Formats: sequence, structure tokens, C-alpha cells
Amino acid sequence: MLLRIFASIFFLSILLFNWFGYRLVMDYVQQKADTHFEQKIDNNDYDASALIEVRAPVSLPYQTDWKEFERVSGEITINGMHYKYVERKLEGGEMIYKCIPDTDKARLVNARENFFKLVNDLQNQQEQKSGKQPAPSYKAFSFDYCEQLSHWSLDALEQLRQPFNHTFSAATRSAFLLTAEQPPELFG
Repeated sequence: MLLRIFASIFFLSILLFNWFGYRLVMDYVQQKADTHFEQKIDNNDYDASALIEVRAPVSLPYQTDWKEFERVSGEITINGMHYKYVERKLEGGEMIYKCIPDTDKARLVNARENFFKLVNDLQNQQEQKSGKQPAPSYKAFSFDYCEQLSHWSLDALEQLRQPFNHTFSAATRSAFLLTAEQPPELFG
């Protein structure tokens, strides 16, 4: 009896980990990696030759060029590769961002996607569906949709279609017919 309880708790914990736990663990690991990488950038502990420039046009009235780069935080994804902003500078009507590749984030995202595929058995499905588009690499679990059964009645609609008062509606239409008159003369 005790063995069954432990087995059910064990399998339930595996199920809950597959639903929610891996997301929490991966988010925690990714947050730790991001803060560690930001600290390395703040301490100038990176290879300056690995920096790439991203230029974005800026059209502001009365803008002035900046003399030096300033430290900035943020990230951008270009062609599936993740980059962290290191510094930026406004020059010649363009904002120049210097970015460094974030290989740790790329590895974590790749590991997350591989785990999704492994847990959800997407590799076998893709082999069976050869020639078709691959299935998405995630299964979302959501409580957003709750079906509500409604009983519709069209009796009120039928009552609106019936005329309110037969004689009144016919008399009202004929009472407000406009006749042509001569326009007023211009006073001058």
C-alpha cells in the first residue's frame, strides 16, 4: 500500500515537472545566465573584436551627435542568434549599437527546444509525416478556454419583427410628406 502511494506521488511529480517544472527551471537558469553575462559586460570582461554593429536610422529634430558610446542593456535576435547590447552612440542621424553574441542563451534555447521535442515525442511524429511541415516544438497547457453552454431563444426576435400598431404606422408615414415650396427670398 505504501509502495503504491510513493509510486503515484513519483509519477505525479514527473507529470507536473513535464507540465510546469521544466519551464520554471529553464527560466531560472536563463535568468542566472543573463545576470552573469551582464556582469561580465559591466566589468568589460569580453572580447571587443567579437562586437558587431547594428545601425538604426533616427529622425529627431535638433538632434546632436554624441561624442562617446554609452553603456546600454538589452538584447536582439538576428537570424536565430542572440546578441546583448553593450553600448550605443547617436551619430550622423543613426543610432549605432555595439552588440556581443550571447552563446550561453543560444545553448539554453537549443536545450529547451530539444527537451520539448524529447518530452512531447515530436521526433517520431516528424519521421512519420515526412514531406509535411514539422509540428510546433511546444504544447501549451492553458486554462483560458471554458466551454459554456447557452440556450438561445428567438422568441424576442419574432416579437420585434411584428408591427407595433398597424394603423398608427401607416398614418404616421403619410402625415410627414413634404411638399415642394418656393425658397425664401434673400434679404439684402
